[in-house]
Amino acid sequence: MKKYFLYLTILFVNCLEAQISNTSFESLKVMTWNVWYGFSQLELSNGILPEGHPHIASQTVVQQKATDFLISEAPDVIAFQELKHFDADKLASFANSYGHGHSILFDRDTQQATGITSKYPLTYLERNHSDYNGTNLEGTFAAKLQNEPVVFIIVHLKSANKNHRAKEVNYVLELYSKYSNLDNHVVILGDFNSMSIADRTYAETNIDKRLQYRIFKNKCNHDMNKANQPDQGMAACTTWDYGVMDTFWDEQIHDTTSEYADRNSYENAQFWGTFPSKSVALFHDSTNLDHNGNSTTTHTQAEHLARIDFLLANQALANLTTDARIVHQYTTPENDLVLLDEMSDHYPVVSTFTGSNDLSVNNIDYKSIKLYPNPSSNGILNIETSNKQLKTAAVYNLLGKKINTLPIHNNRIDASSLTNGYYIFKLGNAYSKGIVIN
Repeated sequence: MKKYFLYLTILFVNCLEAQISNTSFESLKVMTWNVWYGFSQLELSNGILPEGHPHIASQTVVQQKATDFLISEAPDVIAFQELKHFDADKLASFANSYGHGHSILFDRDTQQATGITSKYPLTYLERNHSDYNGTNLEGTFAAKLQNEPVVFIIVHLKSANKNHRAKEVNYVLELYSKYSNLDNHVVILGDFNSMSIADRTYAETNIDKRLQYRIFKNKCNHDMNKANQPDQGMAACTTWDYGVMDTFWDEQIHDTTSEYADRNSYENAQFWGTFPSKSVALFHDSTNLDHNGNSTTTHTQAEHLARIDFLLANQALANLTTDARIVHQYTTPENDLVLLDEMSDHYPVVSTFTGSNDLSVNNIDYKSIKLYPNPSSNGILNIETSNKQLKTAAVYNLLGKKINTLPIHNNRIDASSLTNGYYIFKLGNAYSKGIVIN
């Protein structure tokens, strides 16, 4: 038994110690943004939106506003969805306007293009533009920073069919696994047209009118909400559905916005969401009634604002998140406040990853922490470390799967709730050797 335990421990530790080549930068700021028909919809909506709508403008004006915003925000990498009217040359020109010299456009035939731009050189990796388990996957492609251990999987999941999105996610996870196993950080970002279980309380408390409206418009079945029993159609509409995003959480892929943004401030301002912005006709179209026969003009944006755009990352990279935001407005150098509602129906999502020395996948110091006694007969572990700020310890099994988070009190961990076995503990960026609880 001791030989077997030693073998498993070494196997797991070797896996954790596998290093990805250091990046040439210490910080990486990433954004995803659905830009509403290539910034053209506010012009196309003229005549649909009511006269005097505050945000109607030409595509040229809207795109210039976007350029000014991106110069101010200065992300290193941006994933775009809905690049209507864009080709590779136009995306490259747009990217140059805010200081990005590298871009890739994914032409999706009859669907709107997606793309990525970057300060750093990019390498196109792959996409699946054919049948996949009976589904045409047109919204996903993968790109990599050249000579850097960071892969981006850009998604725009189908809005009108939940089952289609579920199949798309299976493909996304195949890409994630493939490039993770090749020793890369992996970021999955874009418009998922899905909601997260992390937003359940918010959704059921704040945006019930969005749910009612979609039921009234017959968008329940296979759509983004209330699809517990899709074969039963409208009768099955009893609760929001979170199943598509749950697939990512099952794989220990992290939602950087949910985990690191100041959620309370967003909720207090009724802005915990990425879609729809105040540009959308929904709130101004008096011909649309909800299921109670009320004009949708009685609905406020906060009663519909849902979080369907995400920036996800592998655990090691997510641990380096130093800033995560949903951007609703920004201040110009002239101190003018500009609303993102003036540019798109979606709000962009931004996360910044900062390493103490680099962005290698596992920046681990095994010598900085010691837990004892080992084995522990009662589950109480003492901590020997110079870091006095530790509050919690993450617990992993020998397959590398996180199974629990335990509090730290007075330099001790009470692990008595764990079943007898072998574990790895992570405190800050340090991992313990194998710990036996018996």
